[in-house]
Amino acid sequence: MPVLFCNIAWMHDYAGRSGDDPPLGGGSFPNREGFCGEECNFVEADDGYVYGHFETIKGDLDRQVRIENLGADKSDGFIDGVNIVWTAPEEGRDPRMVVGWYRNARLYRRRQEFRGRYPSAQHRRDKIRSFMVKTLAENAFVLRPEERHLRLQRGEGWSGQASWWYAEDTTDRSARAFVRRVKAFMDDSAVAPIGISPDRDPGPGRPAGAAATEMYKRYVREYEVNVHPQHHALQEQFVAFLSKQYPRITFPNCFRDDLRFAVKGMPEVMVEIKPADPATVRFAIRSAIGQLLDYRQHQRWSGRQIVLVGAKVTSENDLSLALDNGFGLAWPLDTGEFEIRWPEGI
Repeated sequence: MPVLFCNIAWMHDYAGRSGDDPPLGGGSFPNREGFCGEECNFVEADDGYVYGHFETIKGDLDRQVRIENLGADKSDGFIDGVNIVWTAPEEGRDPRMVVGWYRNARLYRRRQEFRGRYPSAQHRRDKIRSFMVKTLAENAFVLRPEERHLRLQRGEGWSGQASWWYAEDTTDRSARAFVRRVKAFMDDSAVAPIGISPDRDPGPGRPAGAAATEMYKRYVREYEVNVHPQHHALQEQFVAFLSKQYPRITFPNCFRDDLRFAVKGMPEVMVEIKPADPATVRFAIRSAIGQLLDYRQHQRWSGRQIVLVGAKVTSENDLSLALDNGFGLAWPLDTGEFEIRWPEGI
């Protein structure tokens, strides 16, 4: 996915206006007024989204973001599938540090107005009027101050005075290395998302920064930090099952993805394998979708993609997470076979 770095004021939680968590740095306005548009960047709205602000106004001009630099057409008003990395000056002073991120976000070319239809009670209380980017709360991650260790440098090739930085365009070797480091941290970190499963009710306008779950942390520790033994077993069992079902099947070479198979006369299928147990299967599906989208963009993949998880998927919400977004879903059965679901029309 393309990535955009956005600089905002420093706060601990970004969970709404509070005298205990004032915005620090971020320009003359928050320093003068004591509040800012990004103070609700990690508040989960009533619709399950978070709405992110970064400043686009300079003088009398409200500037547009050149989203064509990230793959959009010049006529597009927004682009989907962007990773937003939020940075802020440490305690209000340089250096800037990574404070959180949005995955798979929608980024707008121009400022979007709420026009009085506030997405949460907190947005209404704080009179937050506009936003530039949004994503599902489950795709938003905020770091606690003690977890913020990724520091940006200053100078040519790095983020300048603007509030946003097309980081992947840099030619500076140290900046490129930093961007790779940030991406690796986002992929490997045990930081929990601020959103929670729609099977649970967070309450309207809930400060989303407080919604990290121990269940997610357990999933990352057990299944993502290291290659789980279940991964290899799942792959072997799935290959054996497919070979039995389709005698004329082949398994082409992969590039970063876990497995590919092709039945004669049909296009290849890309498989992402995620060990899981019944309590963590939703996290496994979400993690796999992120990787498959990355492979789709990076490899220009246009074929089918399927998520293979290690536990039966029983929740309609979890099924919909994959199927409604165009991904197949598979899991092992007690008989040694596999249940395979595809979206309608695929």
